Amino acid sequence: MNLAGKKSDETDLHSVTARNADISRNHAKVINYARIYGAGERFATRLLKQFNYQMSYDQCVSKAQKMMKSTKGTRVFRLTGEGKNLINGNTSNGREENDDAGSDSWVSADGLKKLKKVSKNKGEIGESITDVQHWVGGTESSMFNALEKIANSPSPKTPVLDCCISRALEPQSVGEDFMNSRINWVVQSSAVDYLHLMLVCMRWLFDEYGIEGRFCISIHDEVRYLVKSNDRYRAALALQITNLLTRSMFAYKLKMDDLPQSVAFFSAVDIDTVLRKEVTMDCQTPSNPHGLERGYGIPQGEALDIHEILEKTNSSLSSRNQPKLPEKEPDAMSEATASG
Repeated sequence: MNLAGKKSDETDLHSVTARNADISRNHAKVINYARIYGAGERFATRLLKQFNYQMSYDQCVSKAQKMMKSTKGTRVFRLTGEGKNLINGNTSNGREENDDAGSDSWVSADGLKKLKKVSKNKGEIGESITDVQHWVGGTESSMFNALEKIANSPSPKTPVLDCCISRALEPQSVGEDFMNSRINWVVQSSAVDYLHLMLVCMRWLFDEYGIEGRFCISIHDEVRYLVKSNDRYRAALALQITNLLTRSMFAYKLKMDDLPQSVAFFSAVDIDTVLRKEVTMDCQTPSNPHGLERGYGIPQGEALDIHEILEKTNSSLSSRNQPKLPEKEPDAMSEATASG
């Protein structure tokens, strides 16, 4: 779903979440990103109730649990030698039979509770029953295992540009505390790495091919550039090439040998003359009742995928190979926007 899904036919992660939870796609994005940043079932339940007030609290809890189990998965615990000895003497042990965990030396959370109860009844401390925790059975289990591995490493660093976490949050300082904050740091700081690589690559391509434009602003998963109108399609192609190179760098550093085409390019690059969420929005409001097009003569923008951009640029960044564009005001500027 993460690799093959498409926003256009509502098979991407956010659309599927929205359909299953009976909320809008924008609300689903909030829940999905919150989960990646470390939020749990209680936060998801609260958001679902906020987004769809017609759902009962029990329905929200059920949907949140189902959503977390299908995406993040179920947490299992690896048994130590002491734990194995203890589990061998208890027939009702809650052992987790899951190939994703690697062997039958793993127990579920319920199984661990039973073992601790057995250990307590035997008068043993049982502090060393397990040593490693993993997520299994979800579409994002591997991702969360990787995030926790980085967060629990002696000196957590982002996997691409090796940026270090504050020493105040290193495991030697906080132990297993602040795990959500540390996982959040891995995600957010990796996103910063992605932005930095994109900015450097775009500056290089602009200078190399004489594209007149500059970085304007980045908002969450969007990056926006101000570009001279005649260079708008070349800037859009530069954004697509930048994403390809940046994705390739991330894949290489994470020891992935392949880069699926579905994530190699932006689903669309927005080309517009104003700052708005979608190029088709007319932005009618009580203070702007006629909208942008009728009230101010501002037409809709363009949202182009990689194939459309290649067609408009003759598959080239060179200004000499570009088709002739309709004449525009010489000082007119276009806004090229890309979102992942």
